[in-house]
Parts: sequence; structure tokens; C-alpha cells
Amino acid sequence: MDFKQIEAFINVAKFKSFSKAANSCFLSQPAISSHIASLEKQLRVQLFDRTSKEVLLTPAGDSFLNYAIDILNARDKAISNLAKFNETVSGKLKLASSTTPCNTIVPTLIKKFHSLYPDVSFNIMERSSTEIIENIVKFNCELGIVGESVNDEKIKSYELMKDDLIVISSPEFNLPDSIKIESLLKYKFVLREEGSATRKTFEDALLKKGFYTSDINVYFEVNNLDTLLQFVKQGLGISVVSRQIFRDYISYGLIKETFIEDLSLKRYIYLILSSKRTLTPTSKAFFNLCKNYFNFN
Repeated sequence: MDFKQIEAFINVAKFKSFSKAANSCFLSQPAISSHIASLEKQLRVQLFDRTSKEVLLTPAGDSFLNYAIDILNARDKAISNLAKFNETVSGKLKLASSTTPCNTIVPTLIKKFHSLYPDVSFNIMERSSTEIIENIVKFNCELGIVGESVNDEKIKSYELMKDDLIVISSPEFNLPDSIKIESLLKYKFVLREEGSATRKTFEDALLKKGFYTSDINVYFEVNNLDTLLQFVKQGLGISVVSRQIFRDYISYGLIKETFIEDLSLKRYIYLILSSKRTLTPTSKAFFNLCKNYFNFN
């Protein structure tokens, strides 16, 4: 059963004539007859009684007519709603972000987006980069912002901005402005959990210099920045974090920043999405906002 058959049936019922129905549909009379014959065969009932003067609905045909009209109305309504869907930015924007961008660029982006689309509500989830990538692949989330590049054909990634990592410590530690790797590794560390892009960037940089992750004295592993900051301020250990997040604390003298000699701790923040999924209009609008704001292709 297809729409052409149903349209043919409704027009024959309306005009009580195959030839008049054919003219109204701009089809030949044999084409209309073929549609009706196919429909009757699929439904296993006779829909019309043919006389020499006109074509009349059988009781089965009369019963089916209301269903046929409802089917076409549902089709037209679906087409109309989908056309509006492609133009409407509304509902809820679900965005997953790793800790660093969630505490730096996400508030700015959401503010700009909210000013453009005030009727949209938001569900912002702070997750590790590893969790976000997994959620994007599994279609649990449309958009993610992470602190590491993704080498996966299922993921599209777009570079947003550069991010510098630094060592932070309590002022009582009296760490110098710059420090050698060997001296740094003598201290106790407060680090984010495994799966954190910040931690992975630090560990990967050490590996390139011939050190091992086991050389890092991780005494405290935490899953949020507030706890990490409090542990560092209390002098429980040092940490490696994004400079953007803690620049205010640094300027107020609450914590001390230190750079590691001969160790590059630069990374990039990325917007990621599934290469297999079509974005909703709302997510597409947020993607375009990021594209214009960060000027990526």
C-alpha cells in the first residue's frame, strides 16, 4: 500500500468515476485502475462495485474511506511539522563538557546562545573527556567539548582554542617560577581522575621526555576542581591544571603558578560530534555559534 494508491482510491470514491479521478490526478485511466486493483489485492477486499453508469463504494470500501483520509491527513501533518522542525530552534540543548572548558568557555557560549534563543533550556553535563567521547559514539549526546584530540572515524572534531597547563601549589611551598622535571616529581601530586584530558596531557608530555606515569607521586586523586583547589591551598600537594581556570586565584596570591622547564604543556580544546548523526536544529544552531565565534571550518 502506498500513498498513490490511497489518493487514487479517495478520488474514485469522490468522483464515482475512474476517468474523472484520473483527470483530477493527472494520470491515465489505466493507471488509476491499476492502483485500485493493487490496493484491493493487498487488502483482500473489493472496494468498489462497478456499474455501467458509475462506480460505488462497497461496504468494505466505505469503511476504508475514513482510514484512507486519516492516512493522507497524517502524512500532510507530518510533512508540515517536519518542515517547521528544520526551521525551529527550541526545546533543550544537551551539552557535555570536560572540566576545563566547562569552567572557562562554556558559560560564555551559553550566554551568547541564550541571548539569541531565549526559549531554549539547557542540560550541561560535566564529564571526563573519555566519558564524553563514549557518549557521543553511543548517541547519548549530540555535542561535546573536550580537552584532547580524537582519532576516531565515528567522531568529527573541531579545534576551538589553545589551552596552557601550569603547575599550581600553595605559596608556602615556595616553588620557583620555573622548575625542572626531576625536581617537580619529588613533590606529592593532587590530580584529576584517570580519563581527565588535563591529566592525560601531563602524562603524555612526561612520556615523551622519557619519564613514566609511575614517576608521578599521585597521593590524592579527585574528580572535581573545587576539591583539587582546596587540597592545593591546604598544602597537601601540587597539581597540573589549565591556567585559564585558576588565573584569578593566582592573581590574588591564593596559589602559586610554576612552569616546567623543557616540557610543553600546550593542548587544544575541541568541539566534537558524531560523524554518523544528523544534528537537531537546536544543536546545529549551537554548532554554528561555535563556528562563528572560533572561526573554524
